Amino acid sequence: MNKTESDVILKLSNIADQLLSGKRKIKIELEGIEDIEDEGIKSLAEKIKTTAEQYMDCYGFIIDLSYGKLYTESPRANAFANPFKQLHSALRHLTWQIQQIADGDYDQRVTFSGDFSESINKMILALRERQVLTERILEDENLFRSIFSTSPDGIILCDLSLCILNASNTAYRMCHAAEEIKGKLQYLDFIHPEDISVFKWLISTLLAESNDTASGEIRVVKLNGDIFWSEQNISMLLDSNSDPKGYIIVIRDISERKAAEAQLLQYTDDLNESNRTKDKMFSIISHDLKSPFSALLGTSEMLVRESAKENLNIEKIGKLSRIINDSANRTFGLLNNLLEWARLQSDKIVINPEKINLDDIVVENVNISITAAMSKNINLQYTTPGFYPIVSDKAVINTILRNLISNAIKYTPQNGEITVSLIQIEDIYMIAVRDSGIGIPEDKVNMMFQSDTIQSTPGTANEKGTGLGLGLCKDFVTKLGGDIWVESVYGQGATFSFTLKNIQ
Repeated sequence: MNKTESDVILKLSNIADQLLSGKRKIKIELEGIEDIEDEGIKSLAEKIKTTAEQYMDCYGFIIDLSYGKLYTESPRANAFANPFKQLHSALRHLTWQIQQIADGDYDQRVTFSGDFSESINKMILALRERQVLTERILEDENLFRSIFSTSPDGIILCDLSLCILNASNTAYRMCHAAEEIKGKLQYLDFIHPEDISVFKWLISTLLAESNDTASGEIRVVKLNGDIFWSEQNISMLLDSNSDPKGYIIVIRDISERKAAEAQLLQYTDDLNESNRTKDKMFSIISHDLKSPFSALLGTSEMLVRESAKENLNIEKIGKLSRIINDSANRTFGLLNNLLEWARLQSDKIVINPEKINLDDIVVENVNISITAAMSKNINLQYTTPGFYPIVSDKAVINTILRNLISNAIKYTPQNGEITVSLIQIEDIYMIAVRDSGIGIPEDKVNMMFQSDTIQSTPGTANEKGTGLGLGLCKDFVTKLGGDIWVESVYGQGATFSFTLKNIQ
């Protein structure tokens, strides 16, 4: 072996040492190789040189891969690089799959490497499940938003302290409010003061009994002060751990329903009142009018028989005639009261005001009643004559006075006294009818002017009545804008007083 061949072998050994030491850059110095005649050494030199060059190409490629440069150019025709090129291809495919997963494609199946692939595939499964859950949540959210924005009922969300967190447009419109109330007002600010206890009771029921909802009818006060009736359904608002975080309140305006219910109750009351009126009328007709007519018929038959006799008994005929006249007058008075009462019940009484002198009306009614008073030897007098001008309804005042004076005569015994007085205090006129009769028991004084029950008692001469008179007086005085009352000591008489004023 000559010196040239020996130098080349040393240089090849140096290249091999560099390869074995793992240097990235290898110095390939093979000068003089062309002068070597040994073909074996020449072939070895060419192979070591090629190996070194491929080594350096692979080294740079692997370093690029280690830094994540997956799009680096891979070496060509390099046996050493083939496994790394397979890794390169697998990593690029894995990168593409990860990008697809990042874009939401959860149908990818990673086969890169055992444990690594299994972890990624578990992640894909978890992401797929989360995607399904997210889609469901999104659907529920869209559904809730749709209900929240389109519901005809108002929806309000509150925290546990009842501070308003959010509200639907319908709720804002119902409460005459705007979005500015969020986080500033409590829902209790919109509850009628008288219904706050009811609302708090609903909340306590919801919390204590773990009910799904609590419902009640509550009045809502708008920001402009208007009030409306609402039906409110309250549910718990839960967090992700199913713990209470607030309330969902659904409000439905039921003002029309409440008005209809009130109207129905009014119709029911009117119907019941109508039935009571009918029953009372039938009772009066069958009892109070039947008896006087029976007396009239019986007495008139006696009068007919007496007048048919040859020897007329003028005294007896006169007595029977007076009985008939007295009975006819009482019956006429009963019939008048019954007709006036029936008209009053049907709201057919029309007040016709006119300029009148109350003194004339009092005198007229006292004079009409003198005969009835004299039949019981009662001293009936009007003590305060004068000029008392007023604008009112003459016929109605006549009915009031006639009933009060007639009652006084009825319950005043023989030889008693009845005094009618009239006084004026500024624009108020007070008429009083005072008698020395039997008076009224204390427990019945407050019932004297009730017209819903018949409370007639026989007079001192066993006179009958309908029990309508004082009720009529009360209703008529009220229609004229006045008041009526009674003062009495049982056994010492009674004083019935009423006031009148000008009807404008």
